[in-house]
Amino acid sequence: MNLVNCSSCGRMFTRSLSSNEFCPACLKQSEENYRKISEYFASHPSSTSQEISDATGIDLKDIHRFVRENRLRTVKTDTGRNCEKCGGPIFGGKLSGKFCDKCRVQLATDMRKDMQKHSKSSNSQGKEGHPANSKSLGNSKKPKKH
Repeated sequence: MNLVNCSSCGRMFTRSLSSNEFCPACLKQSEENYRKISEYFASHPSSTSQEISDATGIDLKDIHRFVRENRLRTVKTDTGRNCEKCGGPIFGGKLSGKFCDKCRVQLATDMRKDMQKHSKSSNSQGKEGHPANSKSLGNSKKPKKH
C-alpha cells in the first residue's frame, strides 16, 4: 500500500498507479478548475494569467501549474514591466525584453524596410567602384593547370 499526503490539502490517500499528487477530492477540484480556465480562455484567448485568475477565482499558482504541465500553452504572464515604446505591458516568455509583442514586430518590420532601402541605395552607387565588378584587375592570378 502506497500512502502519501495530498500536495493540495495534506490529507493522506492511497496513490494509484497513475502517481497523482492529489487525493481524489482535490483531483476532482483540480479538473473542475482546469475546465473553468479552459472555458474562460477559449472565449478570451489573449488573457493574462492574472485576468484568468480574477475572472474565475482560481489561484494563480494553479494556473501556473497547468502551464508547467503543458495543459495551458498560450497563457500570457504579465512581467510587471512596460514597453519602452508604447508603455503597454510586456508579457512573459523566452523573448520578453524591453518591448511588447506589437512594438517588437513593428520595430522588426521597420528595420527590415530600412535595411532594404539602404542596400538598394548602396548597390546603385557602389557598382562601378567595387573591385568585384571591375574587369581589369591588376593583380589577378589565373588558376594553375596541373
